[in-house]
Amino acid sequence: MSLDLHGPVTGNTRGNAQSGRNAFTIVEAVISTVIVAVMFVAALSTVSASRVTQHRAALVNRGRLLADSLLSEVLQQSYEDPDGTPVFGIESGEPTATRTNFDDVDDFDGWSSSPPVGRDGTPLTNSTSWKRTVQVKWVDPSDAGQVSAAETGVKRVTVTAEYAGVPQASLVALRTTDP
Repeated sequence: MSLDLHGPVTGNTRGNAQSGRNAFTIVEAVISTVIVAVMFVAALSTVSASRVTQHRAALVNRGRLLADSLLSEVLQQSYEDPDGTPVFGIESGEPTATRTNFDDVDDFDGWSSSPPVGRDGTPLTNSTSWKRTVQVKWVDPSDAGQVSAAETGVKRVTVTAEYAGVPQASLVALRTTDP
């Protein structure tokens, strides 16, 4: 008589072994969930970073537009006061409530407005957190970075636009006695 040490294989045992190999275990489910969650968080981080970048670009563009419009207004003025008054800055008798009376470039020196306003003093729409400032300085004609204490025939105009106290754009132009 021969003895089978392994015993007979029943269908039930074979079925359990196969179902164990083919079934989705709880460990595999957890690992899959963790992988999907990590990918989801990475995707959200990418979208968030993109939105922040878009917002910053929009602020820089808006600041540039605000600075450019004011710089254009300044550069349209005469180099020096049309009345011949040799005063740098606002001449006596020129009101400062609006810019309508500014008639030369250096009248704008030290001017600022928060929120930005038009030439007539009307606040610009959607600009409550913005501020625009202007600086006008005499500079050396051969080196515009060198400020002069006396008349040189060249004025450097710097217009800065800030959003919530952070500069977004700063534009610089030179205005000379020659138109």
